Amino acid sequence: MIAKSDKNATIFIVLAVIFFMIGGLLTTVVPPLVDRSWGKAFENSDPAKGPTGKLQPYTEQQLKGRAIYVREGCWYCHTQQTRTLLADTKRSGWRGVDSPVSTPDEFVYDNPHMFGTKRTGPDLSRVGGKYDAQWHRTHFKNPRDLVPGSIMPPFPWIANNEEDFQAMVAYLQTLGRGKNWRPENDFEK
Repeated sequence: MIAKSDKNATIFIVLAVIFFMIGGLLTTVVPPLVDRSWGKAFENSDPAKGPTGKLQPYTEQQLKGRAIYVREGCWYCHTQQTRTLLADTKRSGWRGVDSPVSTPDEFVYDNPHMFGTKRTGPDLSRVGGKYDAQWHRTHFKNPRDLVPGSIMPPFPWIANNEEDFQAMVAYLQTLGRGKNWRPENDFEK
């Protein structure tokens, strides 16, 4: 049958589609069926430190901030996924500590997932807790004041609307806080 596919385009196309479908099933359907931990929240909290390091469902304010993040199209330029590349773990790290690679369990409360499609701006998967509210306000008003050469447009309507601003910051502060990987003394909200 395979030898015939060298001379018959129809047989070749049918075999190619079959192999493609098998590959798709093995890489997308089988892994979550085999490893059930992907659908559970990451558990590594330290009771002495409180909820830091434990993924929690979003609050109403954080959900509103997430809706603003989607509405303003932030995810078009910012990703929320630290890949397995060394450059990603270093770039998303904090105070000399490399960030952990993103794992599926970090996104169990996200619907839809906001991984992003392009890295025009920096990845935000570990941004929560790095900056205080004043930094975010200045950044939304004019990103170039804090990041010279930034191509991010200003979002003064977020910075000037206190309710939207607080919601957006509340959402951003959740990003990357599901894993207890940070060194001490990072910004706490």
